[in-house]
Amino acid sequence: MNDVSPPDIRILIVDNDENVRKIFARFFSRYPGFEVYEASNGEEAALRSRNLEPDLILSDHQIPQVDGLELCRRVRSMPETRAAIFLFLTHQKDEQFKVEAFTCGADDCIEKTTPPIILTHKIQAFIRIKQLQNELLAEKRIIAETNRKLERNFKELTQILLKIIDVRVPGAADRARAARESARFVCGKMGIGEEETDRILFGAQLHEIGKIGLPDTIADKAKSNMVMNDRTIYNQHPVIGSLIVSTISGYKTASDAIYHQYENFDGSGTPDGLLGNEIPRGARIIRGIVLQSDLCRSGSGRDDILHEIRQSANRILDPLVASSLVEYIVENDREFARNKCKISLEDLKPGMVIAEDIYGSSGVKLLPKNVRIQDRMIEVLTERNEVDPIIGGVYVLIGQKANR
Repeated sequence: MNDVSPPDIRILIVDNDENVRKIFARFFSRYPGFEVYEASNGEEAALRSRNLEPDLILSDHQIPQVDGLELCRRVRSMPETRAAIFLFLTHQKDEQFKVEAFTCGADDCIEKTTPPIILTHKIQAFIRIKQLQNELLAEKRIIAETNRKLERNFKELTQILLKIIDVRVPGAADRARAARESARFVCGKMGIGEEETDRILFGAQLHEIGKIGLPDTIADKAKSNMVMNDRTIYNQHPVIGSLIVSTISGYKTASDAIYHQYENFDGSGTPDGLLGNEIPRGARIIRGIVLQSDLCRSGSGRDDILHEIRQSANRILDPLVASSLVEYIVENDREFARNKCKISLEDLKPGMVIAEDIYGSSGVKLLPKNVRIQDRMIEVLTERNEVDPIIGGVYVLIGQKANR
C-alpha cells in the first residue's frame, strides 16, 4: 500500500477589510502546503466554500450581504463543507455572540486583539487537528476501497463454489439462487437484521455444498427416492457443508444454519433433535426451503406444495417460516398475481371469493378456495385466528373472476 501524504490545507479568509485579509494571507504564506483564498462578503464566501471545500474558514462576524452567523449555518448545512474548521474573528468580548456562534456550529471565537503569538498557536492547533482529520479520512477511503474489493472477491468465490457444487450436483446452482431469494423474503418477514440476514443468505446459497462429499450414487438423488441406508449417508451432507463454511471467519451463523437444516420444529429432526426456538433462525428458514425443494423434486404441483407447507407448520416448520414461505410462493406466481390479492382479516368483506385455501397453523383447513365469503365465516376466521393463526394470509379474487 502506498504511503498517503497529507493533502494541502485550503484556508478561506472572510473579511470586508482587504487589509485584514492580506495580513492573514501573508501569515499563512509562511507555511508550506497552505492554499489561501479570500472573500469579502458572506455570499461570496458561501459560494467559494462550496467550490473550494476549504479545511479552515477564518471569518469576521460582521460581513456584508450574509453575516458571519448565517455563513456558519450554511457551511454546516452543506455536505462539502460541514467538516471544515470554522473560526470567528471578533472585535470584542461578546459572550452572547459566542453562545450564538457555537450554536451555529463554530469551532471557536478569537478576538482580533489577541496577541499575535497566541493567535498563531491557536490557528496552528486547529490546522493540526484538520490535518489529522484529513489523514484519517484518506485512510478510511483506502479501507473502504479495500473492503469493497474483498466483498467483490467474496462474491466471486461464492459463485465459484456454486459452480463446483453444480458440477457435482446438477441443478444445485439454480436451487441456490432460488433459496437465496426466498430466504431474503422470509428474513424480512421475521424482522431479522441486515448482518444476520447476510449470513443466512450465504448459508441458504450453500446449503447443499456438503453434497460434494457424498458418493456419486447418492449426491444427485432426491431424498424421497432413497432407501433407508442411502438416506442415512445423505443426511451427513449438512455436517460436511458446515465444516466447509465454518472455516470462513465470521460466518458461524451460516455454518450453524447449514448444520441444523434438518431439525424439525417439533424436535423430531436431526442431528440434535432441537425443539422450536432452540433451532437457529437460519436453520429454520433453510428447513422450509429444503422442504419446498424436496416437494418440487418429487413432482408435487404448486397447490400440493402450498398444502404440505401449511400442514408442516408447528411440526416440521416454524409457523412463521411456513406462513412466510406460502406468502412468497403465492406472491411470486405471476399468473396468480394478475387476478388475486392478499388482504387482512379486517378488510375481508361478505361477497369476496377466497382465492387460496385458508389454513391455521395447526394444519387444519379453515376455508377452501373459491368459497364466497359470508358474515359468519368472517366471524369464525377472526375468532380462530386468535388461537390458531392463519398460515400464509388471506387471498381473494379480484376483477372479473371475483364476479363469476
